[in-house]
Amino acid sequence: MEIFQKMVNRMKDENPLKFTGAGSLLGIGLLMGYLCLLHGKKETNNDNNDNNDNNNNNNSPISAEFLAIDDAPEQHRKLVQYYKRAGFQIIKYVGDGFQDIPDRMVWGGCGTLMREDIDTLLQRW
Repeated sequence: MEIFQKMVNRMKDENPLKFTGAGSLLGIGLLMGYLCLLHGKKETNNDNNDNNDNNNNNNSPISAEFLAIDDAPEQHRKLVQYYKRAGFQIIKYVGDGFQDIPDRMVWGGCGTLMREDIDTLLQRW
């Protein structure tokens, strides 16, 4: 959101009586994220339709995962709260132990892994 802050402030200054936007609790990032979810769902459905021609039927739910990175305790707490509010469920904490090496290789760091089915997320918002 900080990237857009200068533009938001300029719009407020130029239109003080008309401008009431940019006060959303979840912000534009949520909108962009859900557009990505819709795109992923569409692409996966297209792939499943192609696979159905080969009698390979896969109707399992499509899920989205996020890692609330744990760079600083306060920021991590805010990220977990943000994703929970958006509808994600906590799966586990990816720490710096030996057993977490595979997850850290995928996610690039430590943090709270969160997941939810795309259909559930889209219905919520």
